[in-house]
Amino acid sequence: MSTVTELNESTKSVTPDFFPLRLSDFEYYMLTDDRPSHPMVFVMVVHVSGTISEAPLRASLRELIASHPLHGCRIQQLPGKGWCWVPVRLSEERVSKILHWETVAEVTAREFVPPVVSIDIRNEPGIRVDVFAADHWAQVVVYLHHACCDGIGALQLIGELFARYGQKTAPPEAKRPDFELPNPALLLERENYTTGYSSTQRQKKSLTTIIGKISRLLFRAPVILASSAEISSGDPARKVHANRSLNPFDQSAIRSHLLPKSLHRTLRAVANQLQVSLNDVLVREMTLHIRDWNRRAGLSFGRRWIRLAIPLSMRTSRHDNMSAANVVSYALVTRREADCEDPDELLKSIHQQTSNVLFNREGIVCLKLFRVLRKIPGAMKMFLNYKTVLSTAVMANVGDVRRRFRGRFPLQKGRWIAGNVVVEQIHGVAPVRPNTLAAMSIGDYAGELSISLRTDGVMLNAEDSHQFLTEFLQRLQTLTEHSNFPDTEALEPDVPIE
Repeated sequence: MSTVTELNESTKSVTPDFFPLRLSDFEYYMLTDDRPSHPMVFVMVVHVSGTISEAPLRASLRELIASHPLHGCRIQQLPGKGWCWVPVRLSEERVSKILHWETVAEVTAREFVPPVVSIDIRNEPGIRVDVFAADHWAQVVVYLHHACCDGIGALQLIGELFARYGQKTAPPEAKRPDFELPNPALLLERENYTTGYSSTQRQKKSLTTIIGKISRLLFRAPVILASSAEISSGDPARKVHANRSLNPFDQSAIRSHLLPKSLHRTLRAVANQLQVSLNDVLVREMTLHIRDWNRRAGLSFGRRWIRLAIPLSMRTSRHDNMSAANVVSYALVTRREADCEDPDELLKSIHQQTSNVLFNREGIVCLKLFRVLRKIPGAMKMFLNYKTVLSTAVMANVGDVRRRFRGRFPLQKGRWIAGNVVVEQIHGVAPVRPNTLAAMSIGDYAGELSISLRTDGVMLNAEDSHQFLTEFLQRLQTLTEHSNFPDTEALEPDVPIE
């Protein structure tokens, strides 16, 4: 574990000598699919109680970037090396542009809704921090270019940022956060996905498996979530239409809701009773929700495919102390709309897929596809333009947020105490892609379940985005009401419209 002295010494280290560092295949995909209309930037929102201080937070951010060097780089194409991470000199002026501080009223700090932003990763570092600080509450919004790190990497950054801040602001007699300093040299291992139980038989089947899965990806065209315009066309009383001329940067980047501990416990009890994981239940409910949403717009035809892209962590023990990066891939849960007619069988089939040891191997297939496409000039961009819809929606579950950070905080009712503030809530959500109109992220912090949604705000207006989240939450409420577990707290259905 680190000490304050070690932290101060760590910031004096020079850029690792393996830079410029060639992009991984996944990072190259993230760069290629970064579009003006759909920036490849995800958002993390942290609410803290107490009086946050600007100077120690700025110092903590500078130290953080030194420990996680991909976030102090831009991406450039270098002769003979291709696309690489190239360090940027982090002057005081540049750091001041990365962190924007605004003093606001408490109602603003609590209720501000982050907008969609773009980060020009070819000319600037892929991190931006906006702080909205009131006297006794603050909202810290962290934007990260997805080429820099995945969701787990983002939680590592959040944890370390507030651990460093807590070490600077804790009273002398108070307990301080502690953590292991990350090892930037392990970034060289970020594409090493060896699981430790390689099988000759599996290797022989690898090519057949890849061909089969890629063919299904190409030929099973998933449905697109019904847009506001399509919902309006199915309901003459509605006069709301999606407007493709809207500016995507005027749209909300995240809508979040916290399920209370009692409801969270009941959902877990329901999953245990059904002998499946909570994530299996959430995936089923999202699949059913998409079917019902499209059916209301007259777009459900039975034989069409609903596909959820499920981010998979590819981390192994060798990545434990690595600086934040992408060690992630995707698995696809694809079902026909007709499969939703029997929710019990749908849940059983989802559980059979996700509990199979080969489910994580689907992530390898996705990464191998990226590798093949990268080797052929222009193939990645051509594939992304040809395959106009890769999934109906994205659904990520990071699990227990506190376990994603390799360190310890003193706790207050299960929440991190970071010096003179307490981290009350942590939310985050991935970016959406063209024709994938919704991304949902789920995480457990201090026993509460955070459910965050991002939609394509040009295709789904604010009212319909609000409705999509509300109806999903109501599905979870209905599940608990039909259970035999008394420990259920009513879910507040009135999710604010942002």
